[in-house]
Amino acid sequence: MAKEDREFVGDRLREARDVRRMTASALSTATSIPRSIISNYERGHHYPPPDRLDALAQALGLKTEFFFRPLEPSMRESQVVFERSRTSTTKAVRRSAEYRREWLREIVAFLGQFLNMPVPDLPAFANDVKWDTLKDEDIERLATETRRQWRLGDGPISNVTLLVENHGVVVTHMRIGSPQLDAFSAWDVADGHPYIVLGNDGQSACRVRFNVCHELGHLVLHQNVSRVEWEDKQIFKKVEQQAHRFASAFLTPASRVVADLGNPTLNRLRTVKPKWKVSVKMLIHRTQELGFIGKTEASRLYANYNRREWQHGEPYDEDWPIERPIMLRHAFEALDKRALIDRHQIPVALPFNQSDIEELAGLPNGYFTQDVWGFLDSLTADFPRTEHVLE
Repeated sequence: MAKEDREFVGDRLREARDVRRMTASALSTATSIPRSIISNYERGHHYPPPDRLDALAQALGLKTEFFFRPLEPSMRESQVVFERSRTSTTKAVRRSAEYRREWLREIVAFLGQFLNMPVPDLPAFANDVKWDTLKDEDIERLATETRRQWRLGDGPISNVTLLVENHGVVVTHMRIGSPQLDAFSAWDVADGHPYIVLGNDGQSACRVRFNVCHELGHLVLHQNVSRVEWEDKQIFKKVEQQAHRFASAFLTPASRVVADLGNPTLNRLRTVKPKWKVSVKMLIHRTQELGFIGKTEASRLYANYNRREWQHGEPYDEDWPIERPIMLRHAFEALDKRALIDRHQIPVALPFNQSDIEELAGLPNGYFTQDVWGFLDSLTADFPRTEHVLE
């Protein structure tokens, strides 16, 4: 279809600015287009001529086709995105991250044209669980039921990121740009897939594992939370506490971790950390919530924790690699290995910058332009499954 036969979507221009975190003034400077004209484009009052459209696309690192893709505003209004940060200073960061997550959905849809993507296999608690009546013991039970549905024992989980990917959760790492927003999740109302977005902002391996399980808690416990409820500060606080409890219970089931938490000292918890692959700080919290210690003893442990300056980095943190999602990377490699589509043509089929696709899909930089394929020595299946529980 010729460019003039399509309708320019002004909201896409605003979306592109939000993703790049570029003000209208900065875009005006970069393109020599008056700021007032850019505002008119975004409001749909005028359409940019070809030369200005090309300038906007170049400045924003996108293809001109991006600005002709229709929006579904009602879908965005109903979407609940579980984020932890609500401060005004991170509003632009949140918008940028949320839009890029929507870009990821389009990448998943593209892959689905060629491959059978994993079907979500999360527990169907939404019909039976009312978040506003959940008690701590309910959350412990639901975390256990999630493990049972996924055929896990009660031992430590070797790789939680691969685990949730194997059960149909789309996981990505992206540069969010704020340590206050280190992860978020959503059930996408367009494709029905659950998504977890993790930040690339200097987190430890243990923190990433906990974040994955925290977001998993939202996905399995809070499908019935409305956007209006999520915007309420008190409800937000309660729902966050529930996701924290779920993550703790999922990572360290009470039935098995109890033997490791008796008479806790920092040195003892330090020796327990490699077994469960969780932070010492989380183990202190878990010890208290299971009733092994009271508030006073927990405060002493936290004070000693701070005296050792572990808040800046715990033992083993520098030694353990961060878990990385592999499902999307394997999917793109499967396209290439099976010759379903030429790897160099993939960026042409998608309206995003090549580097955006590579980051969101966890691909190496330059993946689409390199001539030699070989990022994995072997690929026996689209989405290989592994054992996750260390008994």
